[in-house]
Amino acid sequence: MSPLKQKRDRSWGFNADDQIVLYVGRFDTRKGIETLVRAFAQLKHHQGQRSNHLRLVIVGGSESGQSDGIERARIESIVSELGIAGETWFAGRVGHEHLPTYYTAADVCVIPSHYEPFGLVAIEAMACGTPVVASDVGGLKFTVVPEETGLLVPPQNEAAFADAIDRILTDDVWARKLRRQATVRVQQNFSWTGVAIQLSDLYRRLLAQSITHPSFTLEQRAQTRESLPALDEKLVRAS
Repeated sequence: MSPLKQKRDRSWGFNADDQIVLYVGRFDTRKGIETLVRAFAQLKHHQGQRSNHLRLVIVGGSESGQSDGIERARIESIVSELGIAGETWFAGRVGHEHLPTYYTAADVCVIPSHYEPFGLVAIEAMACGTPVVASDVGGLKFTVVPEETGLLVPPQNEAAFADAIDRILTDDVWARKLRRQATVRVQQNFSWTGVAIQLSDLYRRLLAQSITHPSFTLEQRAQTRESLPALDEKLVRAS
């Protein structure tokens, strides 16, 4: 158990052995929070006695009377209706510098968006070693590697989300493997160093295609080859 998990009974009011399902994002109908809370309610019902340690943490700011405030009120009403208010914590707005504490302490981070162009929350969660369950849409299809860093499920499918979350929570050995692989994927693909390496590889491939073109003279080919070490050095410095 990580030190953060051991401390969260004091910092959050939860027990160290509680299983935490985390959502981070705006209050917006397109973010699919309703799908998550209904999936959580299903999971709580199916887990029986084990559900006593199940907790849902929703991180996201809102303003009363604004669209996000109206959506939060709607979600709170659904949570109450489903009988999971005692297991749900609306953490409110959390500063970016404090988010790693939430990601690391969570057992799984859920991104139930109807559409997500990139999936920054998924990258942040995986960087902290937290498995992700996300909608199989948009940029999340590239960010999350199914069975390696988390799971992708059909959007707005409550049963599918419940099953995916349950798989991670009930298989500790596999969950630890997901945590390790999630961190590695971010380091290799989304860190500055990882991006620099990928750019270097891309430039090399493009240059290789260019210098084989008949229009390239022998002198130009030699100059291009000589420039590659300097390019690599600049990319490393930029990272």
